[in-house]
Amino acid sequence: MSLAHLSRRHLLAGSALLAGAAALPSRLATAAAGGPQLRIAQPWEIRSTNLANSGYSFTRPGIVETLMAVDEQGRLEAALAESWSVNEDATRWRLGIRGDLVFHDGTPCTAREVAESLERLIGETLYLQRAGIAAIDVEGNDLVFSLDEPFGPFLSYLVDNSAAIVAHSSFSASGAIERPVGTGPFRLDELELPHAMRLVRHDAWRGGMGTVETVQYDAVPNGETRGNIAIAGDSDLVFNIPAPSIRRVEATGLMTIDRPVVPRVHTLMLNCAKPQFSDKRCRQAINMALDRQAIATGIMRNPALAATQYMPPVLANWHFDDIAPHAKDVAAANALLDEAGWERGADGIRMKDGVRFSGEILTFANRPELPVIATAMQAQFREIGYDLAIGVGEWTAIFEAQRDGSLDMGLTSRNLAIVPDPIGTVAADFASDTIPPGAAGTTGWKNEELRTLVARYLREADAERQAELRRGIIGIIHEEVPLIPVVWYDQIIAINKRLSGFRGDPFELRFNLQDVSLSG
Repeated sequence: MSLAHLSRRHLLAGSALLAGAAALPSRLATAAAGGPQLRIAQPWEIRSTNLANSGYSFTRPGIVETLMAVDEQGRLEAALAESWSVNEDATRWRLGIRGDLVFHDGTPCTAREVAESLERLIGETLYLQRAGIAAIDVEGNDLVFSLDEPFGPFLSYLVDNSAAIVAHSSFSASGAIERPVGTGPFRLDELELPHAMRLVRHDAWRGGMGTVETVQYDAVPNGETRGNIAIAGDSDLVFNIPAPSIRRVEATGLMTIDRPVVPRVHTLMLNCAKPQFSDKRCRQAINMALDRQAIATGIMRNPALAATQYMPPVLANWHFDDIAPHAKDVAAANALLDEAGWERGADGIRMKDGVRFSGEILTFANRPELPVIATAMQAQFREIGYDLAIGVGEWTAIFEAQRDGSLDMGLTSRNLAIVPDPIGTVAADFASDTIPPGAAGTTGWKNEELRTLVARYLREADAERQAELRRGIIGIIHEEVPLIPVVWYDQIIAINKRLSGFRGDPFELRFNLQDVSLSG
């Protein structure tokens, strides 16, 4: 598939959605009487009220909150918990719950209610269930967590959006979350799965508030459509607009652009169980065929995003300057494949033992640069004799193929700090026998040395020993490349000039809408 063909197809897809986008402003403008309405367009559909599937849909806009939060430098800070302490071996953690918390249904949120929420949800949480919680006790307005074994990063795991705290009224008779009722600065007023939410200011929230009274929150999966919404000024915040739209957005004079670098990597998933990738030399060859600098400069429009290693510099504790950077080297890649016994055929594509060096890469258009990156890979991989086909669909198709074993390659985007310590992501993606929902982990690959280092890190509370273990973990990932980092990521946000007080969260955990004011 040529780049022109792919671009034209996505242009047509974007045009098909413009009718819906054209109707969007009138729907967004239907504000409740009595105060300003903030309008948000963002890529991700609200697929469920289940926090394990869609927790970020309810934490980012400030509907539900977690026990701990993280500041813009990645440091842990108070949220529903206002104090914390731990015993010497990190098996008993005490958290003092704030005394001024009120759920959106008017009921108080005390330590007892927090404990009941966690006990209902913990079995489905993405990360917190891995902390080995044996018991949650309530002592006054303190929560006391007893763990099966030492767990150093426990506080980070309390930032897990699937472990947000909800009121008893959130649950249906069957025990499922029917409608999230949280403690955040905005309450859920209307929900239209999977496309939209309407939020209303929660006046009993504990902090100061800007002028926003209501929020209209819409899922707009097509990037080109989001770009057109920003160009028209038909939303106040538009997240993840395509890089090629930036100049046109700025030229209107209606919006400004913010590009915070976030702890995210666009990564190439390989099915290491398949003969094309089971040999480490083949994975290394694919890695060396990538022209990351060209992708970062030409597609991402930011040459600093070329992923020379898995973790970006924004995660300073996990980024190591002494690691030899990933770089393009077609000659070395071809030499590795020759050594591994993959021979070129008459058409230039390699084969070994009757297996063709080929496969399909699955990706999605919610992040509009991904299909374009896949097209660039098509030509780059052909230089080493790999024949790449491209499939663009729903992002869930990658994980469905991963689970049923049919995946060849997947091109996706991975948030490395869903919990502030990236060990949460590393443990789930590289050292687990199960694949959590939405995880972008390895397929058909297992390394016992790495698993040992991860297990030691999880039990460790000493900072120096943690640093040594981080270096060992990243070294194995860098050498084995079971997942190949392509580019790091800066989130492109269009901000309406009638809005003040907004600041992009580099950790993508919250929009801080309580700080925003609107004029006009």
